[in-house]
Amino acid sequence: MLACRFGGLLLGLLGSLTSHGNAAGLDEYLYQKAPVSSKPPDYAEHFEARGGVFAHGIGSVERNTVDINLEMVSPRLLSVSAEPWGYFVPRLHLGGFVNTSSRTSIAYAGALWTFSVYEGFFVEPFFGAAVHNGLRDGSETRSALGCSYGFNFGGSFGYHFIGPWSIIATYNHMSNGNSSLGINCPHNKGVNNVGVKVGYSF
Repeated sequence: MLACRFGGLLLGLLGSLTSHGNAAGLDEYLYQKAPVSSKPPDYAEHFEARGGVFAHGIGSVERNTVDINLEMVSPRLLSVSAEPWGYFVPRLHLGGFVNTSSRTSIAYAGALWTFSVYEGFFVEPFFGAAVHNGLRDGSETRSALGCSYGFNFGGSFGYHFIGPWSIIATYNHMSNGNSSLGINCPHNKGVNNVGVKVGYSF
């Protein structure tokens, strides 16, 4: 009895699908039932882990060395649905550059802003503070950085190439702002790093 009822329902469904022209009716039915594609996810609303390799100390006596960079990025501090205003809400980032040749290593924290520009491409300006193990007065192979802390800022250009995975090119500058912190910093050589990192949103 159950099999008969199931068969009757199946025949009724097939009849309704073919009432407008066999395959055409089936295609129309499947099209109507197909899920509507959703908007691509906004990965700036997620946590993100990043890591990469940088050319260290460009333009200084610390040049021609390599840094390993690791970084964690938070979601936007507020969820704002109206575009483009949500892009102006900052994310927090925390990270560091570890120099592989015993030059200056840096730890930093601050805010960054993720702006989507075109189909997976994005740009990110950032600004914050940093501490480092560099030398105050410098040496033949170490920059004269004045203070052991300062400003950290720069910008990135990235692309989400496979789902939550992204590749990011970054310029990073760290210096004490020429004593603008209000503390006696006799030197302000700064450290410029340029490199590429990979990110994963989760």
